[in-house]
Amino acid sequence: DDSDADVRPPQRRRMSDAEEEDYAGEASVTQGDSNLEVMVKNMVRLALAYEYSRTPIRRGDITNKVLGATGGRQFKAVFAEAQIQLRGTFGMEMTELPMKEKVTLAQRRAAQKSQSTQKSSATWILTSVLPERFRQPEILPPSQAPTLELESQYTALYTFVVSLIYLNGGMLPDGKMERYLKRVDVEEAAAQNSVNILNSGGDKTEKLLKRMEKDGYVIKVRDNSTGEEVVEWMVGPRGKTEVGDSGVRGMVNQVYGEVADPAELARALERSLGANEAPKRREEQAAQSQKKGRRRRTQMQTKEEEEEEKEEEKKDEKEEKIKEEVRVEEERQHDGEDKEVDMVDAIAASI
Repeated sequence: DDSDADVRPPQRRRMSDAEEEDYAGEASVTQGDSNLEVMVKNMVRLALAYEYSRTPIRRGDITNKVLGATGGRQFKAVFAEAQIQLRGTFGMEMTELPMKEKVTLAQRRAAQKSQSTQKSSATWILTSVLPERFRQPEILPPSQAPTLELESQYTALYTFVVSLIYLNGGMLPDGKMERYLKRVDVEEAAAQNSVNILNSGGDKTEKLLKRMEKDGYVIKVRDNSTGEEVVEWMVGPRGKTEVGDSGVRGMVNQVYGEVADPAELARALERSLGANEAPKRREEQAAQSQKKGRRRRTQMQTKEEEEEEKEEEKKDEKEEKIKEEVRVEEERQHDGEDKEVDMVDAIAASI
């Protein structure tokens, strides 16, 4: 009947197998892009939140909090896209921190025994990518949390401490550190700003250094290999990345301003910063010793031979350490103790 044909609803054409596969593929791609976009946004949020508290961004945290159990293979894609958004929107990027140096005998021995071949820290912090002309306090002021005054003071103090370590050859004895901090009146500086930079009670200088150590600006090294504990301070991974040689040069030049003999100041500064190569050379020597130790262990079969190897390594390390200490001491004597004190006093007066 013609009337029945007119009112009968049209039947939908059944999809072919090929069309169904194409449709499913498009849906899968769309869902994949959506998941990637969500992970990138979470990655950016994680980086900003961690930097706010000066917490390093670790690969494990990215996996657990951003990628999840099934997203591990997308790390490179998510990381690269997050970098693009951080640079374009916030003027920052994730910069990988250097690995911690192995300076004590115990650390070197542990490195020799370890079979790990890790060559990177897999840890990042946010750093600015703005051109130098824009890196001014008016454009990039300190954070207002908890207060602008507190953050400004802390920035000045950790920059000062990192600079002291750099200017003393990369390793600063604990006694010297204490004397320098007394000279700048750390506790008085906190009171003058009417902001309690540290928790009340206890040794405020010690708490300040612990905070800097927690934030990664400095590292406290204890060495008992000689039978007597030696405590020294080194620049931490964040201190190297956030302040570094360039930050120390900028601070010294800003403090001294125009001087009668700029060339002499530059030479003195380069000599002080050049001594920073000592810890790096010690780490390189430890790495070479580690390679030699592995080759030797494959050839040695008896415990007596292993003990002889350890004694030889001890002797070599002791000789290298003595040579390095003599060289650094000669350079410091050449510069003169008065110049060192004058430089510290000048920097302290600016804080």
